[in-house]
Amino acid sequence: MLHLTSSRATAIVLLFVFLVEPGACAQPECSLATFNRLYLPVVLKLNFKVTGQSNTPDIRKLDCDNLKEITPGVETFLEKCSADNNEYVKEKLTRLLLTKESLCGNELEEDLNFWRDCFSPSVFAECKKNVEERLGKLEQDGALDEPDKWCRNKSLSYQCALKAGAGCPTKAERARKAVENYINTLMDVHECLRPTVYACEAKLFYDCHWVVVHQRAKELPFLHSGEAALAKYCKATKSVSTCTRNVQIEQCSEQEKIYLRTVEDGFRRSLDSLCDEKLPASAEVWNNCLNLEALKNCTSKIQDPRNFGIKDPYLETCREEEETLKCELAAGSNCPASADVAKKALYDIRMTLFDIKRCSRPKLDGYGGSGFSTTPAVLVTLSALCVALLPTRRTLLLDFN
Repeated sequence: MLHLTSSRATAIVLLFVFLVEPGACAQPECSLATFNRLYLPVVLKLNFKVTGQSNTPDIRKLDCDNLKEITPGVETFLEKCSADNNEYVKEKLTRLLLTKESLCGNELEEDLNFWRDCFSPSVFAECKKNVEERLGKLEQDGALDEPDKWCRNKSLSYQCALKAGAGCPTKAERARKAVENYINTLMDVHECLRPTVYACEAKLFYDCHWVVVHQRAKELPFLHSGEAALAKYCKATKSVSTCTRNVQIEQCSEQEKIYLRTVEDGFRRSLDSLCDEKLPASAEVWNNCLNLEALKNCTSKIQDPRNFGIKDPYLETCREEEETLKCELAAGSNCPASADVAKKALYDIRMTLFDIKRCSRPKLDGYGGSGFSTTPAVLVTLSALCVALLPTRRTLLLDFN
């Protein structure tokens, strides 16, 4: 028998349906913005001490209660992000749950007492001083801008707390892990990277080269012919060695170090042509003798790597770069010998871009080819590395126009 609900109950349900805001029952969108909106206020309210100060039972209880309160929401959010395959936000949510487990551990109090007693304030102070001094040098060299400096200083200064507790006995391990998880979560909500990520300064090394080469490459196949503009660009090109002199890549992976050294070596080989005193006159000839109609026809036939159906977009991007260079060289094939210096400068800029974009240098018309090898073993790591090395602009080197 079919039982019908009362008209009163039905009315209540209908009223609820109309009054509830559309989408209010939907799961939160898996995005960094949602993560910060939901959990930044909670994390910033935590009073946990990482520098050897006493974490009283009251402090621990308040922090633990705040974290437990949001745990169901975090777990639901994590399910949503798992379904969306959003590993970036998933990692932050997982770290937040680990922080809750660490700070709410039943045996943490005893470990925190050990941590407090063995924590070295002098090591912490010296470490923070060294961090601030080195970041100051990087900023002076043009390798670091203010927003990035703030994040690195905050993250690496917190890392000093772990160094100051490095001499603690194993029975303080739970406290050390709680400190580490708390620091990582704090960096997550500040939208800064974790200390272990900042240890490898590959991005700074990369940016020092990218900002110079990219600014120049935007104008290709044309080259500035004015002496003042070229002198300015030459100065910026030579300043790259200053930009990278205090950048540390020792803690980067071997694959990253090979890549960065390849970029550095290729860039150095380009210096002579980019600072050639004959370049201004040669560039003027090159700009005027380029067959622009032939260039347009040639480049229009290059397949866009962003088109759907391409099996390997990365290799197709490298192929597009190579075909573009071939078109540019072909468009200048009838230029007189006086344009050769400019042609060599264009080639060297393109070759440096091949290195930076992790493409093999092509061998074209007698020009040698070497550089970063796109072997299968190398390609496995390319996607992750490219995300980590997204270019930023450096204010000290930008104004080339």
